[in-house]
Amino acid sequence: MKTSTGVASSLLLRLDSRSPTPLHEQLFEGIRARILAGALAPGLRLPSSRQLATELDVARSTVLQAMDALTAEGYLVAQAGSCTRVAPELPILSGDRSREPGLPAAARASTSGKGPRLAASTRALKASPVGAPRLGAAPRAFRPGVPALDLFPTALWARTVSRVHARASTGLLDGGDPSGHAPLREAVAIHVSVSRGVRCSPEQVFITAGTQQAFDEVLRLALNPGDSVWVEDPGYPGARRAVLSAGGRPVPIPVDGDGLDVGEGLARAPRARVALVAPSHQYPLGVTLSLARRMALLQWAERTRSLIIEDDYDSEFRHRGRPFTALQGLDDAGCVVYVGTFSKSMFPGLRLGFLVVPPSLVDVFSAAPAPASTLEQAALALFLAEGHFARHLRRMRAAYRERGEALLEALYADCSGVLTPRPCDTGMQVCASLAVPLSDLRVRDEAARLGVEVAALSDYFLGRRRESGLIFGFGGVRPDALREGTRTLARALEAARLRPPQLKGRTR
Repeated sequence: MKTSTGVASSLLLRLDSRSPTPLHEQLFEGIRARILAGALAPGLRLPSSRQLATELDVARSTVLQAMDALTAEGYLVAQAGSCTRVAPELPILSGDRSREPGLPAAARASTSGKGPRLAASTRALKASPVGAPRLGAAPRAFRPGVPALDLFPTALWARTVSRVHARASTGLLDGGDPSGHAPLREAVAIHVSVSRGVRCSPEQVFITAGTQQAFDEVLRLALNPGDSVWVEDPGYPGARRAVLSAGGRPVPIPVDGDGLDVGEGLARAPRARVALVAPSHQYPLGVTLSLARRMALLQWAERTRSLIIEDDYDSEFRHRGRPFTALQGLDDAGCVVYVGTFSKSMFPGLRLGFLVVPPSLVDVFSAAPAPASTLEQAALALFLAEGHFARHLRRMRAAYRERGEALLEALYADCSGVLTPRPCDTGMQVCASLAVPLSDLRVRDEAARLGVEVAALSDYFLGRRRESGLIFGFGGVRPDALREGTRTLARALEAARLRPPQLKGRTR
């Protein structure tokens, strides 16, 4: 490597006194970036600390602090009583724009080349659609999947958590049972047996860190690389992403008014290893799997020794009458793994869910502990045992019925003739078809521009898009705000009809 014996008359750096990054850190990053980019050659002598302090209009102590850090990390070599030079043996990433000074971190990342090689399944995962974008942290009309956080008994939950923390045992602090906190597993078994018709013992219940982690765990244990998995189309994007993460091949199976088309599944992938379905309240269409198709699905799984993952994310919130019996309650062959979550019924920040596995798989899942907070599990177990959760569910059913009806009335009043809402008798979202030839993606983007967040049905298709529509979440929106949102949406629909389509190749 060629080593310079010259002297740098100036480093050509600029520091921003208004930046939250300390000046010595800016100087450290600037000099390091120029060294790694090859702008400061190995062995090059740097200006003195006094000269740099004068040039940059900073205190000499600021310069010395940056120089000391660069020397400690090996970028500079300081010679006692002499000068400071760029380390002579430093490997240079010549021609790498990502190291240029002045580029923000995001720009450096985007110019760093192709990056490491990834598995084929990971590349497919990266290309998989993720559904509607989130446009901010605060819930607003009409973000799907957000529960009524304004009605959650926050103070009661805080007192419950405090009680658990105050009397936490050594075993609880140590992590407890890797399959889940025993009182919570027992409380969950009782709850799903009574409310969802699930047949299980506490030993079949395993606590997880949410639905997505539950999918990942089941698919990891069930799939060999390349195995086919039935996924609903349109369907929850997290399901197909979980299949891809596990190395499986998602096979899109159409959903109609009776739910997943089992006959189409048999035609497309008769020997699929797994079917991942939401039979009680399909997302995003909101339909229920008919009894005939439930029985056909169970017969297929028993015949082929396949596994069914039942995603029961929000069907406890049936607005009138009791919730439908879970598919697992009809399973006599031990083919169904039931997946539930508390993120939708309580609040999203509570990353707790659960699996109910067939008796034959208990030993398999016992060897695969889930990463869930034991203290939060204990608090939730107490919340269930004292009846707070059941009371909260009853209150939410009434609230979601009121909010769902208010949304339908507002849509009929403000968007009639353009949108055709589907009936809504469960959960926290409504799907509405576009009754005019209009791109739901364009409507979504136009609504976002006006401050309303809706999801485009097109984003939920894995195969051929058969319908254009919008998904409205109403759980986290008060009734008065729902009407304001539909009025804004009406303006977005009109603007989308008048705005000409953008040219091919441009961002939507």
